[in-house]
Amino acid sequence: MNSLPFVGDRVSYSGHLGTVKFVGNVENTTGIWLGIEWDDPDRGKHDGVKDGKRYFSCRIPNAGSFIRPSVQVIRGVSFLQALKAKYVEDLYGSTSQEKVTLGSSNGAIEVEAVNLDKIRNKLANLGRIREVSLENEFVSRVDEPGSIRETCPNVHGLDLSASLLSTWNVVADIAIELPVLQRLALNRNRFAEVPLDTLKITNSFQSLTDLQLNGCLMSWRQIQHVTSFMPKLVSVELGSNQLCELEYDDIPNPHSSIRNINLEGNKCKDWTCICRSLCTYKHLDRVILTSNEIDSIPPLTDVSFVLKELKHISLSSNNINSWNDLDALPIWCPSLTSLSVIGNPLVESGDEVRYSRPFIIARIPTLEILDSTAVSARERTDSELLYLSYISRRFSESNISITQLMREHPRWKELSNKHGTTLSVSESVTHQDRLSSKLIEVQVQQMFAPTPSEIREWTIPTSIRVLPTMSLKVFELKIRKTFNIEKDSRCSLWLKMSDGSWVELTDVAHDLDWLGLESGSQVVCCVPVR
Repeated sequence: MNSLPFVGDRVSYSGHLGTVKFVGNVENTTGIWLGIEWDDPDRGKHDGVKDGKRYFSCRIPNAGSFIRPSVQVIRGVSFLQALKAKYVEDLYGSTSQEKVTLGSSNGAIEVEAVNLDKIRNKLANLGRIREVSLENEFVSRVDEPGSIRETCPNVHGLDLSASLLSTWNVVADIAIELPVLQRLALNRNRFAEVPLDTLKITNSFQSLTDLQLNGCLMSWRQIQHVTSFMPKLVSVELGSNQLCELEYDDIPNPHSSIRNINLEGNKCKDWTCICRSLCTYKHLDRVILTSNEIDSIPPLTDVSFVLKELKHISLSSNNINSWNDLDALPIWCPSLTSLSVIGNPLVESGDEVRYSRPFIIARIPTLEILDSTAVSARERTDSELLYLSYISRRFSESNISITQLMREHPRWKELSNKHGTTLSVSESVTHQDRLSSKLIEVQVQQMFAPTPSEIREWTIPTSIRVLPTMSLKVFELKIRKTFNIEKDSRCSLWLKMSDGSWVELTDVAHDLDWLGLESGSQVVCCVPVR
């Protein structure tokens, strides 16, 4: 290695990426050491302290270690070096015949080809390339000014994930040479907190519409500052950045164009804090909040925090466990049409889990898609009637007041007026009868075989009560949950016909009634044996 890296440089060592945090001597040792904060904290041994003395600090505890300078410490290559190494094949310098092995023959067939260098020259025309992926290619620096623009001016999409880029200024140096760049992926990079060259960065991202910053460990303020120089930005991915709080600034938000934000895999637990920060994005249409430890959606206390334009939100794999949270959601998001809540305790366990889908549909009047499955007009009607029947039973069995009932079920009066129902103790039995009459009881068996014809021994079926308007897709999810079938495991559903034959159910978009299921129908869930 010709020279030592500087503090702040990004390096690769034995397949692990890291940031140089210290260069120098360590007490009670000889020679120079490099203190590295590793991107993968499992590679580390400490947080920069050796024998009680601190040499550097780490953003993640115990992500640091010392290594010796060596040729194994890779400091990266320029953008064009990486581009040409991946996309340009060396010329053989000959017009003679070359032997080429056919890949599909596993080395068994060789053919002779003439003038392959002509083809290589044509493929090496980087001026026409539109999509470039340099993920894990150790890009660390820009080339001579103008050289990137001259080589590949038509790049629209660029992936520089898991690179050795040390600062946003280096990214800006590359991007300013790509005048039509629209999509930029910078996942799993680590950028030093250094002042931005605002003159340069202002002109670097003028055409950018999509940005990926997953796993970069950037703070919300850093993200907002950088993206403020991207006037056409529409979608931004910010997953796994360990964001605990979206810091709020009471200043006008320049990100007027952003419509989609993905915050999956962070730790943004405070719903009010989330909405207070996101409400400044006036055209926000879609938000992904999957796996963020959200456990509560409180009543709205400040109307300025309402996400007025938000239509799609994913709250999957959080800790939501109360129906009050679902009742509050349409107040915070009045235009909501698509919702995902799978993986929350509310819909995975408890006494009412079998009614979770119809109850959610009934509680959110604008909902058109729930957990990736469309809500038909018929399913909405049946869900609302089922919900009203449940409320009637709750009223008769619990002897609660109308005031308390309305507090627990805010849409009760609206739905009663819509469907022309009333509520009284004398009518509660009728409502419960309606509840039961809406459900069909299907006999389901889980069998470990590819098809029913290969089943030798049958088990006792399990009764599952469902609405006939339930889609086959949701029915399959319910069966998987009943029999604890992992979502990655393959399974097929088969319906027994009146003549004793079996028909596979494959049209996941249609409801059970359309597919011919009724009370007493026999269904087999076939799980192939591994």
